Amino acid sequence: MNTNMKRNVLRLIAGVAAVATLAGTAACGSSNSSSSDDNTLTVSYWDDEMQPIKDFIKANPDIKVKQIRVPGDDYNTKLNQMIVGGDAPDVMLTQEADYVRFAKNGVLMKLDDKLKDLDIDKSDFQPAVKDIANQVDGYYGFPQGFATEILYYNKDMFDAAGVSYPTDDWTWDDYTAAAEKLTKADGSQYGSDSPTFNGVWYSLIGAAGDKVVNNGKLSFGNGLEKTLEFQKNLVDNKWQPQPSSGSKVSDMFAAGKAAMTMGGTWLVSTYKDVDFKWDIATIPTAPGAKKYNSLHTSFWTVSAKTKHSAAAEKLIKFLMSKEGQKSMSKSLGNTPAFQSMMADGYYKVQGKNGPSNWDSLEASAKEAKLGYTLVASTPTFNLYDQFNAYVLGQTSLKEVTTTQVDKANKEITDAQ
Repeated sequence: MNTNMKRNVLRLIAGVAAVATLAGTAACGSSNSSSSDDNTLTVSYWDDEMQPIKDFIKANPDIKVKQIRVPGDDYNTKLNQMIVGGDAPDVMLTQEADYVRFAKNGVLMKLDDKLKDLDIDKSDFQPAVKDIANQVDGYYGFPQGFATEILYYNKDMFDAAGVSYPTDDWTWDDYTAAAEKLTKADGSQYGSDSPTFNGVWYSLIGAAGDKVVNNGKLSFGNGLEKTLEFQKNLVDNKWQPQPSSGSKVSDMFAAGKAAMTMGGTWLVSTYKDVDFKWDIATIPTAPGAKKYNSLHTSFWTVSAKTKHSAAAEKLIKFLMSKEGQKSMSKSLGNTPAFQSMMADGYYKVQGKNGPSNWDSLEASAKEAKLGYTLVASTPTFNLYDQFNAYVLGQTSLKEVTTTQVDKANKEITDAQ
Protein backbone atom coordinates (compact mmCIF):
# COMPACT_ATOMS: atom_id res chain seq x y z
CA MET A 1 0.00 0.00 0.00
CA ASN A 2 2.44 2.62 -1.18
CA THR A 3 0.43 4.67 -3.63
CA ASN A 4 -2.73 6.70 -3.13
CA MET A 5 -3.50 5.48 0.39
CA LYS A 6 0.03 6.22 1.55
CA ARG A 7 -0.11 9.74 0.16
CA ASN A 8 -3.43 10.30 1.86
CA VAL A 9 -2.02 9.23 5.21
CA LEU A 10 1.37 10.93 5.00
CA ARG A 11 0.61 14.26 3.43
CA LEU A 12 0.60 17.38 5.56
CA ILE A 13 -2.69 19.14 4.95
CA ALA A 14 -1.95 22.63 3.77
CA GLY A 15 -3.75 24.44 6.56
CA VAL A 16 -7.34 23.75 5.59
CA ALA A 17 -9.21 26.52 7.39
CA ALA A 18 -12.39 25.92 9.30
CA VAL A 19 -15.15 26.32 6.74
CA ALA A 20 -17.97 27.80 8.76
CA THR A 21 -20.04 28.35 5.62
CA LEU A 22 -20.20 24.68 4.63
CA ALA A 23 -23.67 24.12 5.99
CA GLY A 24 -25.01 27.18 4.22
CA THR A 25 -23.25 26.25 1.01
CA ALA A 26 -24.71 22.77 1.08
CA ALA A 27 -28.18 24.19 1.58
CA CYS A 28 -28.16 26.99 -0.98
CA GLY A 29 -25.11 26.59 -3.22
CA SER A 30 -25.55 27.97 -6.72
CA SER A 31 -24.15 24.84 -8.33
CA ASN A 32 -23.72 21.21 -7.49
CA SER A 33 -21.27 19.91 -10.06
CA SER A 34 -17.79 21.02 -11.04
CA SER A 35 -18.67 20.66 -14.74
CA SER A 36 -20.71 23.00 -16.91
CA ASP A 37 -21.97 19.92 -18.79
CA ASP A 38 -25.16 18.75 -17.08
CA ASN A 39 -24.69 15.28 -18.57
CA THR A 40 -21.27 14.75 -16.98
CA LEU A 41 -20.64 12.92 -13.71
CA THR A 42 -17.73 14.55 -11.89
CA VAL A 43 -15.48 12.46 -9.64
CA SER A 44 -12.68 13.86 -7.47
CA TYR A 45 -9.70 12.12 -5.87
CA TRP A 46 -5.98 12.69 -5.53
CA ASP A 47 -2.86 11.87 -7.50
CA ASP A 48 -2.70 9.02 -10.01
CA GLU A 49 -5.64 7.85 -12.10
CA MET A 50 -7.44 5.08 -10.25
CA GLN A 51 -7.85 1.74 -11.98
CA PRO A 52 -11.37 1.14 -10.56
CA ILE A 53 -12.55 4.44 -12.06
CA LYS A 54 -11.07 3.43 -15.41
CA ASP A 55 -12.82 0.07 -15.13
CA PHE A 56 -16.15 1.76 -14.42
CA ILE A 57 -15.80 4.11 -17.39
CA LYS A 58 -15.00 1.20 -19.69
CA ALA A 59 -17.98 -0.80 -18.45
CA ASN A 60 -20.39 2.16 -18.65
CA PRO A 61 -19.81 3.97 -21.97
CA ASP A 62 -23.23 5.61 -21.64
CA ILE A 63 -22.07 7.62 -18.60
CA LYS A 64 -19.81 10.58 -19.29
CA VAL A 65 -17.28 10.93 -16.46
CA LYS A 66 -14.97 13.85 -15.70
CA GLN A 67 -12.15 12.94 -13.34
CA ILE A 68 -10.91 15.76 -11.11
CA ARG A 69 -7.46 14.67 -9.97
CA VAL A 70 -5.58 16.98 -7.60
CA PRO A 71 -2.06 16.51 -6.15
CA GLY A 72 -2.35 14.95 -2.70
CA ASP A 73 -0.83 17.93 -0.85
CA ASP A 74 -3.48 20.25 -2.31
CA TYR A 75 -6.51 17.97 -2.42
CA ASN A 76 -8.25 18.83 0.84
CA THR A 77 -7.81 22.56 0.27
CA LYS A 78 -9.12 22.31 -3.30
CA LEU A 79 -12.07 20.16 -2.29
CA ASN A 80 -13.08 22.61 0.45
CA GLN A 81 -12.82 25.48 -2.02
CA MET A 82 -15.07 23.71 -4.52
CA ILE A 83 -17.67 22.95 -1.86
CA VAL A 84 -17.70 26.49 -0.48
CA GLY A 85 -17.96 27.82 -4.04
CA GLY A 86 -21.05 25.70 -4.68
CA ASP A 87 -19.15 23.58 -7.20
CA ALA A 88 -18.78 20.27 -5.36
CA PRO A 89 -17.99 17.20 -7.45
CA ASP A 90 -20.81 14.66 -7.70
CA VAL A 91 -18.67 11.90 -6.18
CA MET A 92 -15.79 12.76 -3.82
CA LEU A 93 -13.10 10.70 -2.17
CA THR A 94 -13.05 12.23 1.29
CA GLN A 95 -10.50 11.93 4.08
CA GLU A 96 -11.74 10.79 7.50
CA ALA A 97 -11.74 14.16 9.30
CA ASP A 98 -13.43 15.91 6.39
CA TYR A 99 -15.92 13.06 6.09
CA VAL A 100 -17.16 13.65 9.63
CA ARG A 101 -17.32 17.42 9.16
CA PHE A 102 -19.01 17.24 5.76
CA ALA A 103 -21.58 14.72 7.01
CA LYS A 104 -22.50 16.88 9.99
CA ASN A 105 -22.68 20.05 7.89
CA GLY A 106 -25.05 18.66 5.26
CA VAL A 107 -22.52 18.53 2.42
CA LEU A 108 -23.00 14.81 1.74
CA MET A 109 -25.96 12.70 0.68
CA LYS A 110 -27.12 10.29 3.35
CA LEU A 111 -27.09 6.80 1.91
CA ASP A 112 -28.76 4.65 4.58
CA ASP A 113 -31.94 4.13 2.57
CA LYS A 114 -29.92 3.13 -0.50
CA LEU A 115 -27.89 0.32 1.06
CA LYS A 116 -30.09 -2.41 -0.42
CA ASP A 117 -29.99 -0.92 -3.91
CA LEU A 118 -26.20 -0.57 -3.62
CA ASP A 119 -25.87 -4.23 -2.53
CA ILE A 120 -24.06 -3.15 0.63
CA ASP A 121 -24.26 -5.19 3.81
CA LYS A 122 -23.23 -2.75 6.52
CA SER A 123 -22.63 -5.58 8.99
CA ASP A 124 -19.79 -6.77 6.73
CA PHE A 125 -17.69 -3.63 7.24
CA GLN A 126 -14.73 -3.65 9.60
CA PRO A 127 -15.85 -2.68 13.15
CA ALA A 128 -14.32 0.81 12.98
CA VAL A 129 -16.68 1.78 10.13
CA LYS A 130 -19.64 1.11 12.39
CA ASP A 131 -18.07 3.41 15.00
CA ILE A 132 -17.84 6.33 12.60
CA ALA A 133 -21.40 5.69 11.40
CA ASN A 134 -22.54 6.15 14.99
CA GLN A 135 -20.67 9.46 15.19
CA VAL A 136 -22.45 10.95 12.17
CA ASP A 137 -25.76 9.11 12.67
CA GLY A 138 -25.66 7.00 9.54
CA TYR A 139 -23.79 6.27 6.31
CA TYR A 140 -22.76 9.20 4.16
CA GLY A 141 -20.09 7.28 2.28
CA PHE A 142 -18.18 4.03 2.17
CA PRO A 143 -14.47 3.23 2.65
CA GLN A 144 -12.33 2.63 -0.42
CA GLY A 145 -10.25 0.10 1.55
CA PHE A 146 -8.14 -0.03 4.69
CA ALA A 147 -4.61 0.39 5.96
CA THR A 148 -3.38 -0.19 9.49
CA GLU A 149 -0.06 -0.15 11.34
CA ILE A 150 1.90 -3.33 11.96
CA LEU A 151 5.30 -4.55 13.16
CA TYR A 152 7.92 -5.58 10.58
CA TYR A 153 10.92 -7.70 11.51
CA ASN A 154 14.10 -8.98 9.83
CA LYS A 155 14.10 -12.76 10.24
CA ASP A 156 17.77 -13.07 9.25
CA MET A 157 18.80 -10.76 12.09
CA PHE A 158 16.61 -12.59 14.58
CA ASP A 159 18.08 -15.92 13.51
CA ALA A 160 21.66 -14.67 13.76
CA ALA A 161 21.04 -13.33 17.28
CA GLY A 162 19.12 -16.41 18.40
CA VAL A 163 16.05 -14.33 19.27
CA SER A 164 12.53 -15.72 18.90
CA TYR A 165 10.35 -14.03 16.30
CA PRO A 166 7.69 -11.51 17.41
CA THR A 167 4.17 -12.79 17.99
CA ASP A 168 0.83 -11.02 18.10
CA ASP A 169 0.93 -11.36 21.90
CA TRP A 170 4.10 -9.31 22.31
CA THR A 171 4.19 -6.49 24.85
CA TRP A 172 6.55 -3.53 24.94
CA ASP A 173 8.69 -5.47 27.40
CA ASP A 174 9.16 -8.21 24.79
CA TYR A 175 9.95 -5.61 22.15
CA THR A 176 12.49 -3.83 24.35
CA ALA A 177 14.22 -7.07 25.34
CA ALA A 178 14.52 -8.11 21.69
CA ALA A 179 15.76 -4.67 20.64
CA GLU A 180 18.56 -4.87 23.20
CA LYS A 181 19.67 -8.32 22.04
CA LEU A 182 19.49 -7.36 18.36
CA THR A 183 21.57 -4.19 18.69
CA LYS A 184 25.27 -4.40 17.82
CA ALA A 185 27.71 -2.46 19.98
CA ASP A 186 29.61 -1.11 16.98
CA GLY A 187 26.54 0.80 15.82
CA SER A 188 26.16 -1.17 12.58
CA GLN A 189 22.77 -2.57 13.58
CA TYR A 190 19.93 -1.30 15.74
CA GLY A 191 17.34 -3.55 17.30
CA SER A 192 14.59 -1.09 16.38
CA ASP A 193 14.09 1.79 13.99
CA SER A 194 12.52 5.03 15.25
CA PRO A 195 8.94 5.64 14.09
CA THR A 196 9.11 7.62 10.86
CA PHE A 197 5.33 7.90 10.51
CA ASN A 198 3.28 9.89 12.99
CA GLY A 199 0.49 7.32 13.01
CA VAL A 200 2.74 4.84 14.81
CA TRP A 201 2.91 7.18 17.79
CA TYR A 202 -0.87 7.39 18.04
CA SER A 203 -1.17 3.61 17.68
CA LEU A 204 1.30 3.14 20.54
CA ILE A 205 -0.57 5.65 22.70
CA GLY A 206 -3.76 3.68 22.10
CA ALA A 207 -1.86 0.46 22.78
CA ALA A 208 -0.95 1.95 26.17
CA GLY A 209 -4.61 2.32 27.14
CA ASP A 210 -5.56 5.86 26.07
CA LYS A 211 -8.68 6.60 24.00
CA VAL A 212 -6.57 8.78 21.63
CA VAL A 213 -9.68 10.63 20.36
CA ASN A 214 -12.88 11.35 22.24
CA ASN A 215 -15.69 13.77 21.38
CA GLY A 216 -13.76 15.28 18.49
CA LYS A 217 -10.54 15.97 20.42
CA LEU A 218 -7.32 14.18 21.27
CA SER A 219 -7.79 12.31 24.54
CA PHE A 220 -4.62 11.29 26.36
CA GLY A 221 -3.88 10.07 29.87
CA ASN A 222 -1.14 7.91 31.31
CA GLY A 223 -0.81 6.13 27.98
CA LEU A 224 0.90 9.14 26.40
CA GLU A 225 3.44 9.33 29.21
CA LYS A 226 4.10 5.58 28.99
CA THR A 227 4.62 5.82 25.23
CA LEU A 228 7.02 8.75 25.53
CA GLU A 229 9.07 6.87 28.13
CA PHE A 230 8.98 3.65 26.08
CA GLN A 231 10.44 5.42 23.06
CA LYS A 232 12.91 7.50 25.06
CA ASN A 233 14.26 4.38 26.78
CA LEU A 234 14.98 2.72 23.43
CA VAL A 235 16.84 5.80 22.19
CA ASP A 236 18.71 6.52 25.44
CA ASN A 237 20.05 2.95 25.48
CA LYS A 238 21.02 3.21 21.79
CA TRP A 239 18.83 0.27 20.84
CA GLN A 240 17.01 2.63 18.49
CA PRO A 241 18.42 5.60 16.50
CA GLN A 242 17.45 9.14 17.38
CA PRO A 243 14.30 10.30 15.60
CA SER A 244 14.71 12.61 12.63
CA SER A 245 12.41 14.58 10.39
CA GLY A 246 12.14 16.10 6.95
CA SER A 247 14.75 15.10 4.38
CA LYS A 248 16.85 13.41 7.08
CA VAL A 249 14.35 10.58 7.61
CA SER A 250 15.67 7.26 6.35
CA ASP A 251 14.26 3.76 6.48
CA MET A 252 16.81 1.84 8.55
CA PHE A 253 14.80 -1.36 8.28
CA ALA A 254 14.74 -1.37 4.47
CA ALA A 255 18.46 -0.58 4.50
CA GLY A 256 19.13 -3.67 6.60
CA LYS A 257 20.36 -1.63 9.57
CA ALA A 258 17.45 -2.19 11.98
CA ALA A 259 15.89 -5.49 12.97
CA MET A 260 12.39 -4.12 13.64
CA THR A 261 10.22 -1.22 12.63
CA MET A 262 6.58 -0.23 12.98
CA GLY A 263 4.71 1.33 10.09
CA GLY A 264 1.71 1.25 7.80
CA THR A 265 0.61 -1.84 5.93
CA TRP A 266 1.42 -0.07 2.66
CA LEU A 267 5.08 -0.78 3.46
CA VAL A 268 4.44 -4.43 2.63
CA SER A 269 4.70 -3.51 -1.04
CA THR A 270 7.70 -1.26 -0.34
CA TYR A 271 9.61 -4.11 1.32
CA LYS A 272 8.70 -6.84 -1.15
CA ASP A 273 12.05 -6.61 -2.97
CA VAL A 274 14.43 -6.38 0.01
CA ASP A 275 17.28 -8.90 0.08
CA PHE A 276 16.64 -10.30 3.57
CA LYS A 277 13.92 -12.57 4.94
CA TRP A 278 11.24 -10.67 6.81
CA ASP A 279 7.74 -10.97 8.23
CA ILE A 280 5.02 -9.10 10.09
CA ALA A 281 3.15 -9.13 13.42
CA THR A 282 0.61 -6.86 15.08
CA ILE A 283 1.69 -3.76 17.01
CA PRO A 284 2.86 -4.73 20.55
CA THR A 285 0.96 -3.32 23.51
CA ALA A 286 1.93 -1.93 26.88
CA PRO A 287 1.75 -4.65 29.58
CA GLY A 288 -1.87 -5.18 30.58
CA ALA A 289 -3.33 -3.03 27.79
CA LYS A 290 -5.66 -4.04 24.96
CA LYS A 291 -4.65 -4.33 21.30
CA TYR A 292 -4.86 -1.09 19.34
CA ASN A 293 -3.66 0.38 16.08
CA SER A 294 -4.83 3.18 13.81
CA LEU A 295 -7.12 2.45 10.88
CA HIS A 296 -6.63 4.59 7.76
CA THR A 297 -9.10 4.97 4.95
CA SER A 298 -10.98 7.47 2.81
CA PHE A 299 -14.66 7.47 1.92
CA TRP A 300 -16.40 7.52 -1.42
CA THR A 301 -19.15 10.08 -0.92
CA VAL A 302 -21.89 11.74 -2.98
CA SER A 303 -22.65 15.46 -2.93
CA ALA A 304 -25.98 16.28 -1.32
CA LYS A 305 -26.68 18.64 -4.24
CA THR A 306 -25.77 16.33 -7.11
CA LYS A 307 -27.94 16.42 -10.24
CA HIS A 308 -26.61 13.01 -11.24
CA SER A 309 -27.68 10.83 -8.34
CA ALA A 310 -28.47 7.78 -10.50
CA ALA A 311 -25.03 7.81 -12.16
CA ALA A 312 -23.31 8.62 -8.85
CA GLU A 313 -25.03 5.71 -7.12
CA LYS A 314 -24.09 3.41 -10.00
CA LEU A 315 -20.44 4.38 -9.57
CA ILE A 316 -20.59 3.88 -5.79
CA LYS A 317 -22.22 0.48 -6.30
CA PHE A 318 -19.40 -0.56 -8.63
CA LEU A 319 -16.64 0.72 -6.34
CA MET A 320 -18.06 -1.23 -3.41
CA SER A 321 -18.77 -4.38 -5.42
CA LYS A 322 -16.47 -7.38 -5.38
CA GLU A 323 -15.20 -6.40 -8.82
CA GLY A 324 -14.51 -2.82 -7.75
CA GLN A 325 -12.89 -3.82 -4.47
CA LYS A 326 -10.70 -6.37 -6.26
CA SER A 327 -9.54 -3.71 -8.70
CA MET A 328 -8.86 -1.29 -5.85
CA SER A 329 -6.99 -3.85 -3.76
CA LYS A 330 -4.81 -5.08 -6.60
CA SER A 331 -3.95 -1.61 -7.88
CA LEU A 332 -3.41 0.16 -4.54
CA GLY A 333 -2.57 -2.66 -2.15
CA ASN A 334 -5.54 -1.76 0.06
CA THR A 335 -7.23 -4.42 2.12
CA PRO A 336 -10.89 -4.54 1.03
CA ALA A 337 -13.62 -2.62 2.80
CA PHE A 338 -15.57 -5.78 3.63
CA GLN A 339 -14.56 -8.50 6.07
CA SER A 340 -15.96 -11.21 3.82
CA MET A 341 -13.59 -10.23 1.00
CA MET A 342 -10.46 -10.55 3.11
CA ALA A 343 -10.30 -14.26 2.33
CA ASP A 344 -9.93 -13.49 -1.38
CA GLY A 345 -6.48 -12.11 -0.63
CA TYR A 346 -6.32 -9.57 -3.46
CA TYR A 347 -4.40 -7.21 -1.17
CA LYS A 348 -1.55 -9.63 -0.49
CA VAL A 349 1.61 -8.28 -2.08
CA GLN A 350 3.98 -11.22 -1.81
CA GLY A 351 7.70 -10.45 -2.00
CA LYS A 352 10.49 -12.90 -2.69
CA ASN A 353 11.49 -12.97 1.01
CA GLY A 354 8.24 -12.22 2.81
CA PRO A 355 5.82 -11.85 4.39
CA SER A 356 3.93 -15.00 5.33
CA ASN A 357 2.03 -14.02 8.49
CA TRP A 358 -0.99 -12.62 6.66
CA ASP A 359 -3.16 -13.59 9.63
CA SER A 360 -1.44 -10.80 11.57
CA LEU A 361 -2.49 -8.25 8.97
CA GLU A 362 -6.08 -9.46 9.08
CA ALA A 363 -6.03 -9.34 12.90
CA SER A 364 -4.65 -5.82 12.72
CA ALA A 365 -7.57 -4.71 10.53
CA LYS A 366 -10.10 -6.12 13.01
CA GLU A 367 -8.39 -4.42 15.98
CA ALA A 368 -7.88 -1.06 14.30
CA LYS A 369 -9.65 2.12 15.36
CA LEU A 370 -10.45 5.28 13.45
CA GLY A 371 -8.67 7.44 15.99
CA TYR A 372 -6.38 10.40 15.37
CA THR A 373 -7.32 10.55 11.66
CA LEU A 374 -10.77 11.81 12.67
CA VAL A 375 -9.39 15.19 13.73
CA ALA A 376 -7.57 17.92 11.77
CA SER A 377 -4.23 16.55 10.64
CA THR A 378 -1.92 19.55 10.94
CA PRO A 379 -2.13 19.67 14.79
CA THR A 380 -1.44 15.93 15.00
CA PHE A 381 1.65 16.27 12.82
CA ASN A 382 2.88 19.19 14.92
CA LEU A 383 2.34 17.18 18.10
CA TYR A 384 4.33 14.31 16.58
CA ASP A 385 7.28 16.70 16.35
CA GLN A 386 6.85 17.45 20.06
CA PHE A 387 6.92 13.73 20.87
CA ASN A 388 10.25 13.43 19.09
CA ALA A 389 11.52 16.56 20.83
CA TYR A 390 10.91 14.89 24.19
CA VAL A 391 12.71 11.73 23.12
CA LEU A 392 15.67 13.91 22.11
CA GLY A 393 15.67 15.66 25.49
CA GLN A 394 14.71 19.01 23.96
CA THR A 395 11.53 19.54 25.97
CA SER A 396 9.93 18.35 29.19
CA LEU A 397 7.28 15.70 29.77
CA LYS A 398 4.91 18.30 31.25
CA GLU A 399 5.37 20.64 28.28
CA VAL A 400 4.34 17.90 25.86
CA THR A 401 1.53 16.28 27.84
CA THR A 402 -0.16 19.52 28.92
CA THR A 403 0.83 22.65 26.99
CA GLN A 404 1.38 21.06 23.58
CA VAL A 405 -1.62 18.73 23.79
CA ASP A 406 -3.84 21.65 24.85
CA LYS A 407 -2.48 23.69 21.94
CA ALA A 408 -3.23 20.88 19.49
CA ASN A 409 -6.78 20.51 20.77
CA LYS A 410 -7.40 24.23 20.44
CA GLU A 411 -6.26 24.07 16.82
CA ILE A 412 -8.46 21.03 16.24
CA THR A 413 -11.48 22.86 17.69
CA ASP A 414 -10.77 25.92 15.58
CA ALA A 415 -10.63 23.77 12.44
CA GLN A 416 -14.03 22.15 12.99
